[in-house]
Order: sequence, then structure tokens, then C-alpha cells
Amino acid sequence: MQPDIEILMATYNGEEYIEQQIASIQQQTLRNWTLSISDDCSTDGTLDIITRLAAQDARIRIVSHDVRHGSPQANFNALMAQASGRYVFLADQDDLWHANKLALFMQRMHAAEAQYGSDTPLLAFSDLVVVDAHNYVIAPSFLRFIGRDPHRTQLNELLAQNLVTGCASAMNSTLRDVLQSIVTHGDGDRMIMHDWCYALVAAALGHVVYVDQATVNYRQHGDNAMGAHGYSGLKTLMSLIVHRAPIRRRRVARMHRMIDQAAYVRDALAAYARPSGLETLDAYCALPQLPRRRRVRTVFRYRFWPKKLTDRLVELSTVRAL
Repeated sequence: MQPDIEILMATYNGEEYIEQQIASIQQQTLRNWTLSISDDCSTDGTLDIITRLAAQDARIRIVSHDVRHGSPQANFNALMAQASGRYVFLADQDDLWHANKLALFMQRMHAAEAQYGSDTPLLAFSDLVVVDAHNYVIAPSFLRFIGRDPHRTQLNELLAQNLVTGCASAMNSTLRDVLQSIVTHGDGDRMIMHDWCYALVAAALGHVVYVDQATVNYRQHGDNAMGAHGYSGLKTLMSLIVHRAPIRRRRVARMHRMIDQAAYVRDALAAYARPSGLETLDAYCALPQLPRRRRVRTVFRYRFWPKKLTDRLVELSTVRAL
């Protein structure tokens, strides 16, 4: 039977925090969920912990534990390929969910489906509380901490700067079906991160919507696959002046990866995307082939830029150097 809410959790050597994370899921005010776990051949006690918890709670199932995926995005893509929930959530192994997380997301998702239609691909995301390894608060708002505007959810904006953190996101079955058609093609290594790529797909085909509340304690402990780094406008501006050449080379390399990720999405969605979505993706992917002035004009025309003025200056410098 198709679960109403399916939570996908990718694990690897997470024995220190995973039991607390699963307990926070079990304490949700909405209790009709299934937790599907794929363990990436952990070498610590992670598999023993999740096996014990699965034996105690029928809602928890281990779908894979003997296949080495090698990265969080590959592991999540494998989970996505077999997902069957009407609404699919992503979960990391080391965070803590707020008890009303599922309820808040379902309210927002139902409202979005009423507005746009349930046959529209939808991705919802929320803010997070940044905490340290002992769950002490570092920053009450992850998005403010990293200098992002949660309302910049259009495709052109998300191509330039990601907003979506996987562990604070969910999607409807329409988006799930599209993602399943993509992740089974084996090009997942072109994704910078799965959550960013999923958001681009949602923005190209449907809508990305915001849950205006923090729903997760996002734990920072030194072993995060991706972490929270506080934004500094001064530091960003100084990077245009000090050690300019090596920093620019790194930024150019990253932008090439961002463009390749966009090309991956464009190619995968050729049969799906609205003409405007394909046009936006084509324009972004064409940037390296354009003369310098046309590159800059294209960035301005499509507004391929981040929120902060200093970040926009950095991006223009990077675009000119492609």
C-alpha cells in the first residue's frame, strides 16, 4: 500500500546521532508515516542501531545496506528511485526534527496543491535552527545566517544560489515521479547536491514554496557532508581584492559545475519543462560559449544573480572570467 508520507534517510557512519534523529521523527504529531533507510555500507554501529529500531517500529524499514553508493546524493537518488509515498520527505542522520515538522509541511503542501493543482510538481522547504554538536543554538535562522532570502524561489534565482536544504524539504508525488525518471539515468555525479538539483527541477516544472518557520535543528559537528557557514559581506568583498587569482579560479571552476548541473537538468527535462523553463536553462547553460559582454548582458537579462550586492559583484567577476 502506498504510504501517505514517506521519509527517505541516507545513512553512513552515523552511530553518534542517528538514534536521536529517529526518535525526533517518532515524536512527530503526525504519526502516519514510513521511514525508508538506505545505509551506505557503514563501518561503525549505524546498521546495528537502525536494525534494532526497525524491529521495534514497523514504520521503519531498511531498503538497502549492502550497496556502496559513495556519496549522499547517490544514496538519496537510489532512495528516490524506489520511493512510493504520496508525499516524500528527506532526512539526514544527524539532525533533530521539531515535533510539528510533518504537520507544518503538510499544511503548506495542501495549500500549494489547492493553489496550483495536485498534478503540478511541488517542492516545499523550511528554515532551520543551526545548532552545535550538543544541540546548543548557534543561529536561530539558517537562512539569515548564510545570507539568503527564502522568497527567491524562481528558476533563474535558484540557478545562481540554492536555498533548499534537503533535510528541511518535501515534495508531492508529481515531482517524485519526475525525479524518478531522472535519477535512474545514472548521471547523478553531475549534481552538485541532490537537494539543489531537486529544487531546480521543481522550479522548472512547477513551484518551490516556503514553510515560514524553522522545522529542524541542523547539527554542526565537523563531519557534515554539507555545513552552515555564516555570511560575511566584508569577507566576500575582500576576496575580490586579496588573493584574487586563486579565489577566482575556484569560483570559475564552481560556476562551471553549476552550469553542468543546469545542463543535466535541462537535458533530463527536455520532454517536460515549460518553454520558459527551458529557455531559462538554455540561457544559463550557454554562458561559457558567449563573448564576455554578452555573458554579462545575459546575466542582467535573466537576473541570474544572488541576493546580496557583494555576491552579485563576485558573480559578475566570475562570469567575465568564464
